[in-house]
Amino acid sequence: MPTSDAGLYYCLPIPDGDHTDVYENQAIVMVLVHNSFIRGFNSLLYYSKEIQLGSPKLGPFLKYAFEVCTSVHHHHHAEETMYFPFLEARMGEGRMSGNVAGHEAFYKPFGAFEELVEELISHPELWDAEKFRATIHAFMPVLREHLEEEITTLDAVELRKHVTKKDWEEWEKMFMDDLKKNVSFVKGGQLTFINGDSINGHWFPQLPGPLVLLVKYVLYWVHSDWWEFGACDKDKRVKSQFAPYEPPAKVSKM
Repeated sequence: MPTSDAGLYYCLPIPDGDHTDVYENQAIVMVLVHNSFIRGFNSLLYYSKEIQLGSPKLGPFLKYAFEVCTSVHHHHHAEETMYFPFLEARMGEGRMSGNVAGHEAFYKPFGAFEELVEELISHPELWDAEKFRATIHAFMPVLREHLEEEITTLDAVELRKHVTKKDWEEWEKMFMDDLKKNVSFVKGGQLTFINGDSINGHWFPQLPGPLVLLVKYVLYWVHSDWWEFGACDKDKRVKSQFAPYEPPAKVSKM
């Protein structure tokens, strides 16, 4: 069930599997990332009801909204320019084309929301909470459907047939290089935690310990007034108002 009577969206169920197995890990990590987007937009829908025109919290809230949008863009750009080509080079051309089509299906209404956020950052006097929420609802059903469908293309059985462990090592290096180059650990890294999953993804993100400490306990405070609008605290513990939309807990396989 994608939405509730409260107008918020349910997170995707966590796939079965062992996250320490590189093949099963692909779908599990993708769901963890996709659920962070769902939590992000749920938090925007929820907190927009508390933001009043002229409130000092409006500016930070809109900056948070901008970062949520940026995270979706970076994820899809990385998929289309690196991850999908990496997989298609081994599994066959066109195997990921449905995923790209899924991106294109929501770009127009999602773009309208981005434009609204940017306009409001420049002109906060135009704040209209109802319009803000309606613009999210215009793309969220399509986006959530895509986020769920994409997981089926990362079947571990199929991946084992075509991708070697050495290939995954090459991918990991490529991914980390892109992360260091294109992700702001002052503005974007915190989203992984404040919209994360402490139950099913306590081990995620798979980053060096010192970097995790830097993002959570030092750089977090640079824009802490933005991150207060997340669905979780900085330790990925979901806030009570968002708990009904969480996926069922899975027993972690270690």
